[in-house]
Amino acid sequence: MMGEVTDAKELKNTFIVPAIKSFDRYDFSRAKICCSLTWLVAKAFVTDSVPADLKEPFYTDQYEQEHLKPPVANLLLSADLYCRAGSLILKSDAARPLVGHDDVIQALAQKGLYITDQERLVTERDLRKRPIQMSAHLAVIDTLMMAYMVETVSLEKVVACVLQYSSHHDEDADTPYDTEDAMTSWINKVNEYLKDIISQELRREMQSVETVGKPGVSTSLSSFLLSSYIFFLPPIHQLSLLILLLGASSTFE
Repeated sequence: MMGEVTDAKELKNTFIVPAIKSFDRYDFSRAKICCSLTWLVAKAFVTDSVPADLKEPFYTDQYEQEHLKPPVANLLLSADLYCRAGSLILKSDAARPLVGHDDVIQALAQKGLYITDQERLVTERDLRKRPIQMSAHLAVIDTLMMAYMVETVSLEKVVACVLQYSSHHDEDADTPYDTEDAMTSWINKVNEYLKDIISQELRREMQSVETVGKPGVSTSLSSFLLSSYIFFLPPIHQLSLLILLLGASSTFE
């Protein structure tokens, strides 16, 4: 009995449970800003180490209120992060280094990518406003993400990856109509595939700790682990917040 409990504890400690907030407590706006800024900083400093004060975009004051860090806000207002990231992402089309908001806007427009915020074109004036007009800056980052996706992957490569995780009978159903649809299909398919692999692995682990004469304990433990430790993203319909996954772009090489 003691050995059974010890084995169960050892198995339980193998897994790390992420902190998951319920939808009614989840701050979608903050998550969008944090995710977008983290991606932008990572792309801007791709050849250098990210400065310590830029690794986290927010700070908490003495009243437990979160604010955008001044260094981050200043780099957005000065266009430094956009120019760094844009020069790397659009390197094949840039005849000269990008030196301001307008340069970034024009470079993206030349790719057929227009920055809009609530159906209105974003201007340099919007991006230099104080206090910072975050919706306009998020629109710029979203458009840079799209440019990065176009530069990084092709429809054919993504389709090939999706088909690696598809059965023959649903190939037609999974055929995407553009690159963004292909990427969301790929993420959803990999998520389903990963869920199946981990579920099978957990069941094998449960079989290894089964005790003769104690089937109830093993079954209860198995059900608990499968329900407690397997967490997966729901099906993805919009790519903007999950473009970070393109950090795994080597999959398509």
